[in-house]
Amino acid sequence: MFDIKIINGTVIDGLGGKGLRTDIGISGDTITAIGDLSAAGAAEIIDASGKVVSPGFIDMHTHSDVSVVYDRKVSSKIHDGVTTEVVGNCGIGVAPVREDRKDLLIAYLGTRLVGSIPVKLELPWNTMDEYLGHIENMPPAANIAPLLAHGPVRINEMGFSKDHPTASQMENMKKEIARGMEAGCVGFSSGLVYMPGEYSTGPELAELCTAVAPYGGFYVTHVRTESRGVFEAIDEAIEIASKGGVPLHVSHLKLAGIDVSGNAEQLLTRLDTVRTAGLDVTFDVYPYDTGCTSLGACISPWAFEGGVEKLVERLKDQAVRDRIKNDILNGIEGWQNFAHASGGWQNITIATVFSREGEKFLGKTIEEAAAMENKDPFTFIFDFIIQQQSRVQILVRMMTEEDIEKIISHPMSMIGSDGMSLSTEGILGMGKPHPRAFGTRARVLSRYVREKKLLSLEDAVKKMTSMPASRLRLDRRGILKEGYFADVTVFDSAVVEDMATYQDPKQYSKGFDTVIVNGKTALRDGKETAVFSGRVLRARR
Repeated sequence: MFDIKIINGTVIDGLGGKGLRTDIGISGDTITAIGDLSAAGAAEIIDASGKVVSPGFIDMHTHSDVSVVYDRKVSSKIHDGVTTEVVGNCGIGVAPVREDRKDLLIAYLGTRLVGSIPVKLELPWNTMDEYLGHIENMPPAANIAPLLAHGPVRINEMGFSKDHPTASQMENMKKEIARGMEAGCVGFSSGLVYMPGEYSTGPELAELCTAVAPYGGFYVTHVRTESRGVFEAIDEAIEIASKGGVPLHVSHLKLAGIDVSGNAEQLLTRLDTVRTAGLDVTFDVYPYDTGCTSLGACISPWAFEGGVEKLVERLKDQAVRDRIKNDILNGIEGWQNFAHASGGWQNITIATVFSREGEKFLGKTIEEAAAMENKDPFTFIFDFIIQQQSRVQILVRMMTEEDIEKIISHPMSMIGSDGMSLSTEGILGMGKPHPRAFGTRARVLSRYVREKKLLSLEDAVKKMTSMPASRLRLDRRGILKEGYFADVTVFDSAVVEDMATYQDPKQYSKGFDTVIVNGKTALRDGKETAVFSGRVLRARR
């Protein structure tokens, strides 16, 4: 007698092999039988006739660190077939944080996607262990796999100082990393296009990675630039991982902007060469030509020294504005210049704001918003950052479809949304977010499998299940196999489609029928069940 029996579906196990018509039996949180189960009884029977039964999808790159605390339903991800979210990416995280640094970290998080929720952010914890325990006490509908983020580790020790760490500061950060890894973090992330990562050198990060290596973790990075200088940035990431003695995972691999587009084959060849030489290197990608970042990311790195409050104050000075404008127009060596990479302010759209005064600009390009205020774009962004305390997210169109197709079809690519869990209602239904928060998996399955036939269905499923599970070293997940945890997604491959668009992003994907997390049904007949069976997937040491 099973708790759940899934019958008549085409089972794709996540390993890349051809799907088979068979049944799956679930008892408790575990898959206990796969085969002809027609004679077996079950408390619940799910008829998957004409549908695919796959492992639950693992979103390799999310920023749901805070959203899972404020809304446990993780609706946009559940409706997209996701059963596990990886948090702590891009060096952006919510712990560790000592009491006298909380205001600094909270102000910083408010400028990032992770903190773009229109609430007064609070961090009722100090350590990663306490943060993960907080989630465990109020579990979400999906699992959470935690990365330890470099940003809060450095802020905790050094604030927003651009100085190199002293020997004692370095030792303290390494001890903090060890504590985070012992708490169950699966890896260590950096975001070198954001503060305080931009202030950190390759040798600094390599030494920090030596504290990750004893725990079997890996280094995952949003490299220093994905635009002009991207090949040098990739080489830096390779050197950091190599010297740190850890595997490398590159976040949202891309060629961003007019200076580098069209070079996907060269970029992939570089990674293939390093892998052949012996470095364990992987990467993820999202299936969109537009990225999402903060408006503050368009501002010169030096302006952030001391934190967000200092930035806002500096922007009131015309001489500072003139210097930043010059940096944007002429560039800074090694800095990812989003305004230049996008090709102009007409390709940058306002996605979320903090206060009501900014809501009239939602969905407007910077060029359009500036015209509404009778200002030039530079004056507008400086004034707007001050008004919104830098809590503004933007969409930046800067990739080509040709490059995306080459990266997504590479055998080693995995799929990540680079978005946080959202909703069509409540506090997570704010703004005009990037559609990837709602439709990443459905877009892969509809656009790149069914329409373009760039990927086989089995390979696409593999990129979203067993491959990320292997990279994360998750225990018995990512594969449909007897004895594995029952994270399962049932979908109609002929119907599945991403409904979210840039103009109307808050729309759930269609075609997902059932989502099971740890043996409990989170989505049934396309409707949420309000069952919160997600777990924190702490790494086993």
